[in-house]
Amino acid sequence: MKKSTRALVGLVVLELFLLGGTTWMLMQTRSGAWHTSSPDEALSLIASTGGVAMGLVGVILLLAFFHHRRNGN
Repeated sequence: MKKSTRALVGLVVLELFLLGGTTWMLMQTRSGAWHTSSPDEALSLIASTGGVAMGLVGVILLLAFFHHRRNGN
């Protein structure tokens, strides 16, 4: 498998993992399984942190993809 292909597969897998984890944490908070003094603030913080993490992973792995593709890998 080419390095560029591995970067794309890693991108998809990590993005799905982060999306699933963020969704699970949001559902736990929304259902009341996790108690917090301010549920709306907690939901906002979880969603924004998950979005930032997905964005960073996406940018880094897309840069790796294009770098490997440019080098012929």
